[in-house]
Amino acid sequence: MKISMTSYPDYRGSGELVLSPLPSATAVSPQKTSTALTPVPASQRSALTVRLVSYTEAFRKKDWAALYDLVSDQSKTGLGDKPKVTKQTFIQDMQGTYDLQRLIKFMPVRTEPGEFPGADDIYGCANIPYGNETLERIAAVRAVWEHDNWFFENWDYAEPPEECAHLSDPAWKPSLPLKLDGPMLQVSCEIYTCTL
Repeated sequence: MKISMTSYPDYRGSGELVLSPLPSATAVSPQKTSTALTPVPASQRSALTVRLVSYTEAFRKKDWAALYDLVSDQSKTGLGDKPKVTKQTFIQDMQGTYDLQRLIKFMPVRTEPGEFPGADDIYGCANIPYGNETLERIAAVRAVWEHDNWFFENWDYAEPPEECAHLSDPAWKPSLPLKLDGPMLQVSCEIYTCTL
């Protein structure tokens, strides 16, 4: 069931990857994972698929310790003399995550090179919890290659909300840029100095 998002608040953030086709009601032409993950080198696609499944599963299960091990260095390392965000601090910060910051399902549709070498932005159809409802919309996950494996910098969904069917159009671009660079919202005050 599709739900309009126009009246919902925008709590940005980050659950489960589904690498199987969506139900036919979504009107997205499902692609095979290997096609959806192009231009990722063929030798790295399998590892990226496994890591994406783990990333979204950690969000769905609220397994913040597992998520910490999947997050890129940029989302855990401070600037200047600020220390790295520890696993304990990360878990504590993530416990306040809003439902709209949890990616509970994600089906990759296409991948575009990220803003810097070694990064890829994976666009797909996401399910996000909202109370007792599940919202379906276009989202993207930024994957980065570091330490000889795939890690994740951030994820975001399109605003204003867009139906997943729009991803069928190869010329589709989000109305507003997705916030994929920088640390996850939940730990940004650990990375940068925040004042209230």
